[in-house]
Amino acid sequence: MANTSLKLPSKNQNSNERRKVVKQPKKKFEKKKPVYITDEDLEMDIPLVPEAPKKKEKLTVNSRGLSTDLLNEMKKLESEKIKVVLVNCERCKKIIPVPIPKKFISKSKLPVVPISYIHKNPQNKDQHCITLHVDHDFDIRRQRISDVVFSP
Repeated sequence: MANTSLKLPSKNQNSNERRKVVKQPKKKFEKKKPVYITDEDLEMDIPLVPEAPKKKEKLTVNSRGLSTDLLNEMKKLESEKIKVVLVNCERCKKIIPVPIPKKFISKSKLPVVPISYIHKNPQNKDQHCITLHVDHDFDIRRQRISDVVFSP
């Protein structure tokens, strides 16, 4: 048996001696110097107003870079009972049209309705699901991508 340099605490030792915690050094955070617009702001210690986060551009029929095939497919899917929304699928790296029955949104009591849409990438591989949270104006509030599993 090899002799190791680690010592195990004996049963008769104090419990505080047995538990030794190695403290990691705290990271020092550098404080940024505040930026002021005017001398008056400096005197009153009023910092500069931060920039608002940039909003993602909503995809519409008039958006740049949409192919004519996509627009034709969108026209085929849309009807009196179905509204088609354009979604940027992060898994496929493509813009896809998602048909949503209007009654799902109009009859829902929720202000933002979750709708799940299963699709495949163009090579018919990697089937996945996009869950869209759609408001009553058919604006997409958020979206999530998940894998699809079928039971045998």
